Amino acid sequence: MTKTKKKIGKLQIAVLIRTILPVLIMCIIILISVTVRVRKSLENEVNRSLEAVAESVSLAYNEMFPGDYVLVGDKVVSLYKGDKELTGDHLYLDTIKAYSGMDITLFYKDARILTTLLDAEGVRYVGSGVHASIIGEMERKREPVFFKTEIGAKQYYYACYVPLINSDDSLIGMIGTAYTAKYVRAAQNSAMMPIVIIAILGLVAASVISIRYTNTIVSAVESIHTFLSKMISGQLSNDMPHEVMVRDDEIGAMGESIMRMQNAVRILVECDPLTTLYNRRCGDAKMKAIQKKSLESGLPFCVAIGDIDFFKKVNDTYGHDAGDLVLKHVAGELKDLMAGRGHAVRWGGEEFLLIFEDMRLIPAAASLETLLDKIKAAHINYGAQDIRVTMTIGLVEGSPEKTLEDMVKEADEKLYFGKQNGRNQLVVTPGEPEPSYRLLLVEEMEIKRADTVITFSDDLMDSQNLMELFSDNALKDIENGSDFVEKNTKNGEEENDE
Repeated sequence: MTKTKKKIGKLQIAVLIRTILPVLIMCIIILISVTVRVRKSLENEVNRSLEAVAESVSLAYNEMFPGDYVLVGDKVVSLYKGDKELTGDHLYLDTIKAYSGMDITLFYKDARILTTLLDAEGVRYVGSGVHASIIGEMERKREPVFFKTEIGAKQYYYACYVPLINSDDSLIGMIGTAYTAKYVRAAQNSAMMPIVIIAILGLVAASVISIRYTNTIVSAVESIHTFLSKMISGQLSNDMPHEVMVRDDEIGAMGESIMRMQNAVRILVECDPLTTLYNRRCGDAKMKAIQKKSLESGLPFCVAIGDIDFFKKVNDTYGHDAGDLVLKHVAGELKDLMAGRGHAVRWGGEEFLLIFEDMRLIPAAASLETLLDKIKAAHINYGAQDIRVTMTIGLVEGSPEKTLEDMVKEADEKLYFGKQNGRNQLVVTPGEPEPSYRLLLVEEMEIKRADTVITFSDDLMDSQNLMELFSDNALKDIENGSDFVEKNTKNGEEENDE
């Protein structure tokens, strides 16, 4: 009995086409991207090698033959380095070429005096000139320059030119090093070959998996495609579908990698690289979302603008690295403060935006008072230096009717008022003495507790009836304020004593 070979069904063919086509496109994009990166990386490496050899040749001549470069003679001229005549002595340059594979030329002004470059008949290009743009760039920069240039009959080179400067600071010539473009392209193609092979092998593996797992792969690939489409459109807070994440295979790993990529992209797009707080663009989006939510649900929100006092003085006194350390420290305090309360945004320079979600003015102000005390008390160590800073903050209560620009402007005006009137303070009502908002919050909580009287009876012991005694707003107020009641009662009593 002969064993019949199982044919691939239409569904498997359809799945193969559906999965391989996106993978193929992805491979092409990756190959193009990697090709560009590899070529650029190799070009940079070639330039570094060219520069290193050119600098080495220049230093070697200085060590072997002390003195300046001098052109001697009228009709027949010779180039000397100190007491040594260099004209016609190609042994040193030929030796370096034999080991490095690169051509080397010593120029006096724009003329080749010594060179390893040969024409088609094996004759050195001695006496030939260099392009005027190279000389012009060298005279302007007086430092190593790089060019892709044509030498001889359609011979293209990657070249580096290092200046030769005499003791009187005059530019006397150049040391040029060059690799043929053909050599560089061969190296690039060699480096790309393993990547191409890996891409092809991955494509074949994906085809095999597609045939074996038809239905599940179709569903998983469609889910990934939808996810990527959302990500490309700018939606960077999506969750990968469960059916992809539970797979214990390449597709599951791909889902995890894409999730990490989305997180990385979101951080790059939304976060400030120094402080890791949200950047201004993301802060605008967060404010719009919270204002919209407030308009729909009636939940309160607050907006604050804070600025580190005398931050320029920190930079001028200790340096920008110390300033960055201060920014990171303050950002960490802001991030801790806003955890569970809203969002912290680096608004620009040493200025920060705070968006309190579902929080009224007094709890927000109380939390900012605590923040200012923590920042003022902090010791920021920068080497042997102990840096102390303070912060000024303007706070406004959000309104669905106001524009975001108006709220930020109002908070900024309060911040400016605080800057003009002593700094190191929270400004809620400019021109009036600010109360202790922590004490106000404690008093408010005590009043609410006193007003909330619960009578327990047999038919009022289940949690559902007990929760009905509280309004939603009351519960939210207690939740927002409970963090400060226990922590700040003692502080409030001390402030009263003062």
